[in-house]
Amino acid sequence: MALIWSLRNDRDAIRPVPELEASHANRKAESAVETARQLEARVERLSMVCQAMWELLRDKAKLTDEDVIKQMQQIDLRDGVEDGKMTRQTLVCPECGRNVSSRREQCLYCGTWLVKNNLFE
Repeated sequence: MALIWSLRNDRDAIRPVPELEASHANRKAESAVETARQLEARVERLSMVCQAMWELLRDKAKLTDEDVIKQMQQIDLRDGVEDGKMTRQTLVCPECGRNVSSRREQCLYCGTWLVKNNLFE
């Protein structure tokens, strides 16, 4: 009976204590905050790049805000849904004919390099 009691107490001692769980949760939260900061910095940088590109196009090509809005609407509707999002398209591998996400550089099935439909995919 003492052996069973000893094994049960040893098993209970192995369970994580609340302090360890809290410490782990704290590290995960700090990591998430850092990831959010990095993403925010990236969005700010991309916004500045877009603004610079727009000002160059406006000044050099004489485009208007209306031209940009119209093009944004056309891009938004490419997936058939006007939702303010640019949905990634599925590509067909030229080698094996399978559908592959446009996020990939190579076919997941045969390894063939994929030809992207546009510069930003």
